[in-house]
Amino acid sequence: MLPFLKVPTRRLKRLARKSSKWPIGYAIIVGVLITRSFGLLANLELQTLDFLLQNRLSEELDEEIVIILFERSTLLNQSEREDLTEQQIAQLLKIVLAADPAAVGLNIFLGGQNTSPGREQLIELFKTHPNLFGVQKVLPPRKIDPPQGLPEEIVVEQFGMNDVPPDQDGRIRRTFLGSYLEDVGGLPNNNPFKFSFSFKLAEAYLGTQGYALENHPRQANVPIFKLENTSSFIKLPILNSHSGGYHRETNISDLQSFLNYRSGPSTFQIINAFDLFNRSLKPDFLEDKVVIVGHTDSDFPRFLPVAASSSLIQGESDEDVIIPRMGIVGAELEAHSASQLIEAVMADRPLLFTLPGSVETLLIIGAGLTGILVSLSFSSSARSAVALLICAMIGLGFCYWCLLQFGLLLPVTPMAICLPLAGITYLGFNYRSQRRSLLTQRAKLRQANVLEAERQKAIERAFSAIHAGPLQRLSRLLRSSKDGNLQQEHIVQELESLNKEIRGVGERLRQEAIGDVYFFYSEGDIKLDLTHPMHEVLYEVYSLAVQRKLPGFETIKVRAVAIEPFNCKLLNLDIKRQLCWFLEESLQNIGKHAVGTTRIQVSGKHLDEFYSLKIEDNGPGIQSAHVGEGTQSFYRLETLLRGKFARFSKPNGGTICELSWPSSFNTS
Repeated sequence: MLPFLKVPTRRLKRLARKSSKWPIGYAIIVGVLITRSFGLLANLELQTLDFLLQNRLSEELDEEIVIILFERSTLLNQSEREDLTEQQIAQLLKIVLAADPAAVGLNIFLGGQNTSPGREQLIELFKTHPNLFGVQKVLPPRKIDPPQGLPEEIVVEQFGMNDVPPDQDGRIRRTFLGSYLEDVGGLPNNNPFKFSFSFKLAEAYLGTQGYALENHPRQANVPIFKLENTSSFIKLPILNSHSGGYHRETNISDLQSFLNYRSGPSTFQIINAFDLFNRSLKPDFLEDKVVIVGHTDSDFPRFLPVAASSSLIQGESDEDVIIPRMGIVGAELEAHSASQLIEAVMADRPLLFTLPGSVETLLIIGAGLTGILVSLSFSSSARSAVALLICAMIGLGFCYWCLLQFGLLLPVTPMAICLPLAGITYLGFNYRSQRRSLLTQRAKLRQANVLEAERQKAIERAFSAIHAGPLQRLSRLLRSSKDGNLQQEHIVQELESLNKEIRGVGERLRQEAIGDVYFFYSEGDIKLDLTHPMHEVLYEVYSLAVQRKLPGFETIKVRAVAIEPFNCKLLNLDIKRQLCWFLEESLQNIGKHAVGTTRIQVSGKHLDEFYSLKIEDNGPGIQSAHVGEGTQSFYRLETLLRGKFARFSKPNGGTICELSWPSSFNTS
């Protein structure tokens, strides 16, 4: 594999594995293909074709084709009879043919028997002018034959079919190049071929330009126009029952092609027939052009629903018409059909064609896969949605450009459905995945916070255990050494106790870490059950603390203890331990620093909606402004209880250490 392809290939494999976890996008692609195979998207595809054709830039007027119309309102002004007579048609054709046009098409039916002078003149004109072409209907349900009296060779060479293949919605998007007729004489396989009226006009004009009609060298049933004495030719695209938006269309047969209507409001020059009769318009401009003669009804016009604009609508100025003209008349339809052939050969104007069904299927699958890849290529759902929108707009622009530039009709509708739908499903997948990832990150963060809180608690418990026992004993040893009151026996005894306390700290921390319900007192193997009422536990802590041999306790004469019961069920074990340590540490501070104290008072009372635990002495008061680790831990306990801690000296001597918290505080 080429080096520059390795990274994209790995990325595609990764996206494919990611998309396979949520295969709904692939199911949508298959669903669109199945829906299209049943023809359920046919109307949408054909309407999309109409939209694209109607929204092209306007083209210039086709100067090679001129339409001459008999208007019914003009007929009423010119004659007492309101019907168009064959005498009038013959007179007009004589004027037109005298201008030496390349081809003249009479888009007026002349069926039925008629012995009028006008019929004889028309037959004579067909016999003497091989560039004059007429129309006939050859397909059911209604057939209209050429006028009787014409030789068979003239009917074959100079009359073309005028049948129109409408779609199921009634709109005309196709035209006949030709068709096989029914069996002649009841003999099987005896089906004469009849070219269309517009095709004959185009063939006659192109013949004057040096182009000849031939069969494709490799596809005998496909017509081509080949320039004489050269090998270059123009192939005419042929429809089948699965072309473009059609799916098993029953009336697509023989030689049909899409109609690439000329765009814009002014497509062909349309003149009134009586402008030539009364010589207000000279016919010289008709020389070497294709002239189509037709008629219309100004009151109730027969219009054909197509994706093209009519030049008649732009020129409408009669405010008395009952129904305004809509669509195009039959002569304009034939002009569009002939014009697309002439312009394709002479000016490289593209004819509409489609790709094989297998290629269209691959394009639809590719559009769906593109939507999936785009939606999975971004970590943000918003970015994926914007990227999908941009891709869809680029895809539509590309399809529109292919239609304008080459006449290539791509499966726009199924691609436009498949790309965003297949991608949008993965937006939801991305959102859910991102949501899951976010929740996982939040859970990990909460877990980390819990672990950090436990770590902080472990540190505080370790400090409390060390500070309450070994550090206190070590502090006494240091003080005694400074005072010179150390004896060998006392030192050994204190060091043994210190060793025992330090070893006991580890056991105390292990028991508290596993969620033990006991508070381990700093001296000895004493543990207090925290499931008992807390006022009783606090009283035991007080009793154990004042029994320690500390300088401040040697002169105490009065001990007052009154701890009222409080709702301890709302407090967790950690808070209970810290309350015990608060009381123990406060009392030990008196024993260490309040030398000369004679009275200790410990109280626990309900004050309004708070419970206050207060330790008071009458010693010398606070001697230093330094805030030690013990005091800092009291402030942390204050935060946990959402209460208030205060430590201050009394005016008349002594220290008060007080912790209060809401009676209804719940930490469980």
